[in-house]
Amino acid sequence: MLFGCLTATAQNTGGKTVKGVILDSNGETVIGASVVVKGNSSIGTISDIDGNFTLKVPDNAVLVISFVGMKPQEVKVTDGGLLRVTLEDNSQQLEEVVVVGYGQQKKASVVGSITQTTGKVLERAGGVTSLGAALTGNLPGVITSATSGMPGDEDPEIIIRTKSSWNNSEPLVLVDGIEREMSSVDISSVESISVLKDASATAVYGVKGANGVILITTKRGKEGKANVQIKANVTAKVVSKLPEKYDAYDTFYLMNNSIEREAAINPAGWANYTPAAIIHKYRYPANAEEWDRYPNVDWEDYLFKSHAMSYNTSVNVSGGTKVVKYFAAADFVSEGDLFKTFENNRGYDAGFGYNRINVRSNLDFTLTKTTKFSTNLFGSNAQRSLPWEMADNDQSYWASAYKSAPDAMRPVYSNGMWGWYAPRDADVPNSARILATAGSEKRTTTKVTTDFILEQDLAMLTKGLKFKANFSMDYNFVESKRGVNDMYNDAQQMWIDPSTGEIDYKFDPDSGTGIDKVENPIYWSTQAGSADINSTYRKLYYSFQLDYARTFGDHELTALGLFSRLKEAQGSVFPIYREDWVFRVTYNYMMRYFFEANGAYNGSEKFGPDYRFDFFPSLSVGWMLSDEKFMKGLKFLDMLKLRASWGRVGDDSVVQPWQRFTSGRFLYKDQWNNSGNAIMGSVSPDASPYTFWNMSTLGNPDISWETVEKRLR
Repeated sequence: MLFGCLTATAQNTGGKTVKGVILDSNGETVIGASVVVKGNSSIGTISDIDGNFTLKVPDNAVLVISFVGMKPQEVKVTDGGLLRVTLEDNSQQLEEVVVVGYGQQKKASVVGSITQTTGKVLERAGGVTSLGAALTGNLPGVITSATSGMPGDEDPEIIIRTKSSWNNSEPLVLVDGIEREMSSVDISSVESISVLKDASATAVYGVKGANGVILITTKRGKEGKANVQIKANVTAKVVSKLPEKYDAYDTFYLMNNSIEREAAINPAGWANYTPAAIIHKYRYPANAEEWDRYPNVDWEDYLFKSHAMSYNTSVNVSGGTKVVKYFAAADFVSEGDLFKTFENNRGYDAGFGYNRINVRSNLDFTLTKTTKFSTNLFGSNAQRSLPWEMADNDQSYWASAYKSAPDAMRPVYSNGMWGWYAPRDADVPNSARILATAGSEKRTTTKVTTDFILEQDLAMLTKGLKFKANFSMDYNFVESKRGVNDMYNDAQQMWIDPSTGEIDYKFDPDSGTGIDKVENPIYWSTQAGSADINSTYRKLYYSFQLDYARTFGDHELTALGLFSRLKEAQGSVFPIYREDWVFRVTYNYMMRYFFEANGAYNGSEKFGPDYRFDFFPSLSVGWMLSDEKFMKGLKFLDMLKLRASWGRVGDDSVVQPWQRFTSGRFLYKDQWNNSGNAIMGSVSPDASPYTFWNMSTLGNPDISWETVEKRLR
């Protein structure tokens, strides 16, 4: 859209001086818009901090005015007043802007290996409630592998291209530029996701970039009336595939058939032959006694429901004015369990369940024409129900469906007693009993994250210069309320030998002391035997960043410099610190020839003073071959770009993640234990008046970074 006209002043040389102002569709000035003469890109300029530009052009010139994410316009220079140009948004071109480390780049100018998708694409992945699960199949080069189907634990393992690190295969995940868990973002709040794959793209993250980087950008408000979106999903989960097994009746006939066929070479096999009358009782018991003695259990049907329901409801509100723009979201998830619930007479419901609510608020304030202040606030409360004695991925919960034979035992006998398989108890579990008696845990996780971002345009110092400061705090609190299990003070269990009908009890009813086996209720009481376990996690992050972007005719130059510091602590332990110094320089000529250099100088207190800092650089070049004149005649070819890159990235995860606050710290130092007055730990404490110390762990002063070199050519 064009408003007004052009101011053109005749010059003695035959040229004209053009003045104008460039606005967006909201009436705000566009800073840094490109203004060039059509057919002669060497004559051009960019709009200043107020959207104004002045350019001397030839007579009858046509100006091409463009800006990233907006439709370009052509304006013919004529005599008249001030040129006032309004650029309209170009949603298609907006998709050509790629989020990269600490900023954005035009997709055409990217020389690193980057894949991007949008929140709209992820929302089409119905039937999932976690963002990690929604990534499956939506990003080339990103491999997802489900590790658990338990409610609330559905985030898959994510591998970018391949595992690059011995100690940690997980990629770095950043939410709005801050390192956070992917589970802290619900699908409906995602604007876009970029995956940085090679070293040229991940080098700015240095010590954390060995396994790739996932950048999640959440939605933000736009100027206009309030836009309300309400979405609700109802999902039925089913067991996709389980092995088909014979029941006891068919199994015994199959065994008999094998014995008959092998009788000539193995006559001793007749000892295991089961008469047809006995086999008949496994499928058609005449009474409760035969039902107990000749079990025929379909373990899959006994353990699993036909389906489990999951519900996901989200509400988003966005809008704003010229001064403040807002995006607010609430997301609720409730997941059911495919395991059946088994009565345990213990006063609690065994099994799994998950309920979670996320609340997010992103606010952008335009304080002045050059100053912007933003806040990102996020809160989450999630509660998981699970048996507390067993690990989340313990196979005993479902092992009976695969390992237990249908004739091994009854899960529960007719007298109400749990079944067990006496001949091979360790190899043939009773998953129903384990689910019912492993206790109950209500694990509540509360998360609060806050970001405060200040952006200042420094065009008054030099055009294209901007400053950005970020201050972030995270706080996680986990509270577990546990009803103590009775796995170690278990109820009596029994097994009936089908060949003799004798009952074998797991616990001797008479221990020989004259005291019969009795249950101690305090071991399973949800009152006297309950326990509360709490843990906290805190993180403080701040960064200062300078960005520079200028276009000089056909030359485009950008630069970035950043300093950041991270402090994180768990419970009352000493905090862990990390420090980063980052730079990036990009250059392109005519959007055809590209060069990029990145580097990160990282410091981690996990290593000794001599190895605490290291430098991780990368270089990359690109050639847009399809823009060359000799390629223009190839109509079947839309775009062809050649890229080559080299980079060195690293990993400071010298131990597993759960060890970083405890045994994984200070590995470069010797560890000592106080052994009191004992000498060599073998003499009584009264043997010496002195206190002795012994070395428990020999430190490695040379422990250092794990480094990875990556090349693309």
